[in-house]
Amino acid sequence: MSESESILKRLMDRGVAAGFNGDAVVQGHESAWGGPGNLYPIRPYTLTPPALEAFTVRERIHVSVDGLGEDIVDLHGMAIYRRHDPFAADGVELEWTSSTITAQFLTLQVTGHSEVFGQVKVMNTPSKPEGARVRPTPSRDGTLMPIKDCVTDIYPQFEIEELGQVIHTGDKVVRLESRIAMVPPIGDVSRTSARYPLYDSENRPVGELIAADIEIGALLHHVPISSVTISPKLAEVLLSA
Repeated sequence: MSESESILKRLMDRGVAAGFNGDAVVQGHESAWGGPGNLYPIRPYTLTPPALEAFTVRERIHVSVDGLGEDIVDLHGMAIYRRHDPFAADGVELEWTSSTITAQFLTLQVTGHSEVFGQVKVMNTPSKPEGARVRPTPSRDGTLMPIKDCVTDIYPQFEIEELGQVIHTGDKVVRLESRIAMVPPIGDVSRTSARYPLYDSENRPVGELIAADIEIGALLHHVPISSVTISPKLAEVLLSA
């Protein structure tokens, strides 16, 4: 194992400890908290207050680029998002099963190597409305299930070494979907279910994002926020679907 792989493995390790009621508690990485006694607990099926949070991230993309070819690339890096106040429908008690939770992506940057494309870097587009939404999931009989529906909307940019430029999905937001039991969704893997055309800086088609998935790794930092609500621009993207 190389030194970089060893460092990444240590970052991705996450502890598990007993919660107040005896249930398992997933915890952030101790390097951000000064030791086991200071780790931030994340309990399944539990609402948590708004916060700024940073995570390690693993992403896998299946990409085709005209003139270069096609490859599946594994990438690693970090993401930061701002999680908003949870809310429920009017007249409904706010609890885990009834809540809707949203978050705004502030930063995503992951890097990997491809035999076809050389170094590949994937970034988000902060100038566009990007984020995630978790909402109640009704069962067949109409009762709410504890496992919740999660979607992530992002406008990715792909820096391809062998192409010598950054390509993107234009005005098409890339949607990834998953089912989660806790927020922050440590260990969650969300996936695309559609293909997306890729464009160069002059908006000419140059390839295709065939598939992608993103895994949330270790919680590195958690900074509580007293209260923050979703912006109208981001709400239009996340809450209209």
